[in-house]
Amino acid sequence: MTLPLAVAAPRRTPTPVVLAAVRRSTRAVLRSPALLVAPVAQSLFFLLVYAGQLSTVGSSYLPGTGFIAFLLPLILLTGVATGAGAAGTLVLRDITSGYLDRLRLAHGSTTPFLVGPVVAALVAVVVQMVITVVGATVIGYRPQSWPGVFAMLLLMVALGLGVALLSTALAIRSASASTTGLVPLAVFGLSFFTGVFAPVDELATWMRLIATVNPLTYIVETARQLGSGDALTAAPVGVTAVAILAVAGIAACALALRNARKKR
Repeated sequence: MTLPLAVAAPRRTPTPVVLAAVRRSTRAVLRSPALLVAPVAQSLFFLLVYAGQLSTVGSSYLPGTGFIAFLLPLILLTGVATGAGAAGTLVLRDITSGYLDRLRLAHGSTTPFLVGPVVAALVAVVVQMVITVVGATVIGYRPQSWPGVFAMLLLMVALGLGVALLSTALAIRSASASTTGLVPLAVFGLSFFTGVFAPVDELATWMRLIATVNPLTYIVETARQLGSGDALTAAPVGVTAVAILAVAGIAACALALRNARKKR
């Protein structure tokens, strides 16, 4: 008598799994005001306060460049850092609730489910940036080149990808809310050691030295040059810095997942 062969239960293909994870994480972001509303409120708050108090003074030492146009890339960068950190927060929730462990048992891997929070965070970042640019336009922002503004937003999305990946890696590695939030906090803090209200050449000597070695300086300057249509003198360093951050995020996630598998 021939025994019937055991048939393994079919697993869902990676693409539907990833799409389902993206939909789930996007709903989680929309249902969590702190993950979406807070970064938007932060960006608009800084934009209105800085522009309202300093635009007249700033225009006097920024010939040919409006102060809002000069300020906007930095506002976008700090907002992107805060918003992209939502990826780590979402992953941490799934770790602490045991959801990722259940998914690993059901599907054999948690990697597709980590894509969802990253993509959802980037979608939130795009919405946040669009609202911020609209707000800037309302109070007087008139870019020299809208295609340049679009390129500036793409640069910021790439930066957000790196922040989201690093935040995700820290969530997997530490399972700690305080540690997961370190990446957005670090980017936010370092952003103030750039040319915030004045060109780097106009800063005090010690601040100019810090800004010169700060990679965020070149990302901000690249964004300003894209928005103004000026020569992209800062782009080689700025784009390289964003690329290194993204690659570091991918590597950090891979290492965190490998270490997590070894502990099981």
